[in-house]
Amino acid sequence: MTFYILTFRPMEKQFKKYFLLLLSACIGIVLLFGALNVFLDVFGLFDFRDKDKVRVYGEERFSKYLMTFNHIPKHFEGMILGPSLSANLNPQVIPDKNYYNLSLMGARMDNVLSLASNILENNDTIKEAIVCIHPYVTADTGAKGTDFMNPDTYWKAFGSVNLLRVYGLGVIRNLDLWPSKYPKNQYEVNGSNSFESLFRVEDVSGRIAKEVDNVKINEFEIGSSYRKDFKTLLTLLQKHNIKTFIYYHPVPYPIYLEHRDKMDNYWEDILSGTNVKKEKLFSYYNFNKPEFSGFSGDVSNYIDHGHLSIKGQETLIKEIMVKWNQIDH
Repeated sequence: MTFYILTFRPMEKQFKKYFLLLLSACIGIVLLFGALNVFLDVFGLFDFRDKDKVRVYGEERFSKYLMTFNHIPKHFEGMILGPSLSANLNPQVIPDKNYYNLSLMGARMDNVLSLASNILENNDTIKEAIVCIHPYVTADTGAKGTDFMNPDTYWKAFGSVNLLRVYGLGVIRNLDLWPSKYPKNQYEVNGSNSFESLFRVEDVSGRIAKEVDNVKINEFEIGSSYRKDFKTLLTLLQKHNIKTFIYYHPVPYPIYLEHRDKMDNYWEDILSGTNVKKEKLFSYYNFNKPEFSGFSGDVSNYIDHGHLSIKGQETLIKEIMVKWNQIDH
């Protein structure tokens, strides 16, 4: 019995020593990895990188939400909010303004609200906003993407699976290893998503004609939570004195003609119960009006049944600025 105790105690001490050494090594590696992530600063959280080098490489929701803590509210004057329909609007054509496009693939109104809320909470420079409205943004139908829109996401910038994915996609894009799926410069430093080559269909007219019959009535129904989110968004923009232009994304004219009543009613419905028409900070315009049919009837402005071509997005963003200026005066 005495022999057993004598042999066990040295083994116990050796195990504790090994465990403490292993624990210290793990903590050291974690701290080192966290410090490395701070130094690399891919989301512009700590201003260690030149602002012109901070861009999205992948994990769009994760990346753009993290940029709302410091990078965007500190370095930009305006923001574009919306789904993929506005995601490729390149704000570089806006004269004398420094805008960031915060639009997300598959974004719903709760995502738009989360991004805007975090921006305004940390805001130093944002003074203007452009908000894209479409039934997709407020409809309860369809699958929703993974949501990273919460303050806890901040800590994932120090180390997480999502962060490793961003690094991996950054390597793939920078080395141009898979250009057909991950083009090198898909995301501009101003946040716009140059996805035209990825989304374009061969027969745009045929895709539009097919979509005419695919539109469902419930797609125009506004989810109660999304209606509330939209009103909250407007309240926040007003509270922070943000000059805002709200626009109804122009769908291809054949789709509008087939569903004119539902589309027109939707625009009136989403604005009802808000102070958009009374608040001087807000301007709004429906780009599905017949007077804009010259644009929406030209298939060269689209790459599919709704997303705009390079020509289309450049024209639309210039029209937004023209309408905004006219309404203000």
